[in-house]
Amino acid sequence: MENQTEPQSVANKGNDNPALEGEYYSSKDMFELEKDRIKSSDKRTEIARLAIEANDAADKRQFDYHMLKLTHDTELKIQQNKTAAILLYSGGTFVFGIVALLFTMSFFGDGNQSQIASNLLEKLMTALSGIGIYLLGKSAFSKLTSPDSE
Repeated sequence: MENQTEPQSVANKGNDNPALEGEYYSSKDMFELEKDRIKSSDKRTEIARLAIEANDAADKRQFDYHMLKLTHDTELKIQQNKTAAILLYSGGTFVFGIVALLFTMSFFGDGNQSQIASNLLEKLMTALSGIGIYLLGKSAFSKLTSPDSE
């Protein structure tokens, strides 16, 4: 029997086709080559697994960050709504108190208090109507010039 550990050159007799010429390897060499190929494939698989794990970890960190940001934004919006409600109620109470005082002075006060209260109410109504006309014009202009959101 021939030595199987060394490669042997084979030439096809009567056929000079170089594609059919080559070396034969022993089964031990083929086994070692296959083991090396499997190790290389295992390394590629391990690297791909590590890359997938790193991507999953990055996705989880990104998800956690966005959820924390969403929670923070929600809490901030709730605080802003509470502050706006407090300001609205306190401002409304103050304005109602002033208007109630002016009406009380105009109906139940003496002549001088009634005159002052009537003048202040007249100026207040003029100012409010001016602000109302300004806001109406501003909102109409913005509706005409801004594109629709939907």
